[in-house]
Amino acid sequence: MIEKKVILITGGTSGIGLGTIEYLLEQENYEVISLSRGDKNLSMAKEKLGDKANKVIFLQGDISNEEDCKKIYNEIDSRYGKLDGLVNSAGIIKLGGIEEQTLEEWNNSININLTGIFLLTKTLLPLLKKGINTSVVNISSMSSERAGGSIAYCASKAGVDMLTKYMGQELGKYNIRVNSVNPAAVYTNIYVASGDYTQEGYDKWSKDKEKLYPLGRIGDAKKDIAPTIEFLLSDKSLWTTGAIYLVDGGKSI
Repeated sequence: MIEKKVILITGGTSGIGLGTIEYLLEQENYEVISLSRGDKNLSMAKEKLGDKANKVIFLQGDISNEEDCKKIYNEIDSRYGKLDGLVNSAGIIKLGGIEEQTLEEWNNSININLTGIFLLTKTLLPLLKKGINTSVVNISSMSSERAGGSIAYCASKAGVDMLTKYMGQELGKYNIRVNSVNPAAVYTNIYVASGDYTQEGYDKWSKDKEKLYPLGRIGDAKKDIAPTIEFLLSDKSLWTTGAIYLVDGGKSI
């Protein structure tokens, strides 16, 4: 019997994180840990997962807080003693350019989207070193190369791409692969959570976006993004590291 891979997914109660958890549970060869900052979306996530929610370990903590990262480390260490995969999916956005974006909004975006990946990965590194064919998957964005929407978000995601390449180069000696997945627009709650859109406004925005994509729609977290993440977590990508995977419905063509 093949031993299941132990995978931690941040931002695991909504958006791409939750979609990835749904997908991984269907593969039945992963032990899944969900990490979120609070319990705001927890009940919704459990409802969406149904009976399979019982197969998920739900942890809470702020990835940009060093003490929280240490607590997360201790929890995983006591349960599993290792970590085979880390999906850095937690992220926020606040629309605005240099004239509109406040320093607080800038700092929040950098802290969660970039510093959080650095800090959590650094803290969990001893567990990742004990994993089997260990893989780190960072969720970046097409916005890392295409300016628009939010200056802080674009800058943070550009940082994620370089962080991915640097860690891929550095951690290869431990047989730890590090890659990023860079989606275009994916239907999630990120804009509603930021207060930039009402749900009705976001649904209209999503519908209007469809005509801009050669494949005729924006992305679905579980159907379109999670399979690429799972590929990078799996042993099918053992010779892939430092790569930036654009999954964008053709938007960048």
